Amino acid sequence: MRKANRMDMLRNAVGKLAALCDHVTGWLLLALVVVNGASVFMRYVMNDSISWSEESIRYLAIWITFLGSTAASWHDEHLDMNLFAKFGGAIFQSAHRFFLHVLNTAFAVVLAWQGWIYCTLNGTQTAPTSGVPMIYVYGAIALGGILLTIVHVTKAADCLLSRRRA
Repeated sequence: MRKANRMDMLRNAVGKLAALCDHVTGWLLLALVVVNGASVFMRYVMNDSISWSEESIRYLAIWITFLGSTAASWHDEHLDMNLFAKFGGAIFQSAHRFFLHVLNTAFAVVLAWQGWIYCTLNGTQTAPTSGVPMIYVYGAIALGGILLTIVHVTKAADCLLSRRRA
C-alpha cells in the first residue's frame, strides 16, 4: 500500500473521529442549555432550585471544551497566531505548520499525561451534590489530550508527506 493511500485512510479516520467529537459536543451543549434553562425556571418561577444543576453544567462545559477542541483543531477553527501566515514560500509555510503541529502535539501529550494523573489520584472521589465519580470529569482532560494528540500528529505527518492539508 502506498504512503499516500495510508495517509488518506488516516486522514479519513481522524476526520470521522473529529466529526464524532463535533456531534457529541453539540448534544452536550444541548443538554447544558436544557439543564440551565430548567435551573433558571425552577429558581425564578417555582422559587425552588435544582441542587445538582450548577455542578452538572460545570462538568458538561468541561467535556464540551475538550471534545470541541478536537473538532476545532481538525477543522483549523482554533484560535491561532498568524504572525507568519503570509511570510515565505510554500516550503516555509509547510515547515511552519509542521512546527506548530509539533508544539500542539507536545501540549496535548502533557495534557493527556496530567489528565491521567488526575484520574488515578482523584478518580475515586465523588462530586459533592450529584455524586458523579470524578473519574468521569477528569477523564475529559485525559481523553481530550489523547484526541488532540491524534489530530496534531496526523496533521504534522500530513505536512511532511503530502503538503495538501495543514
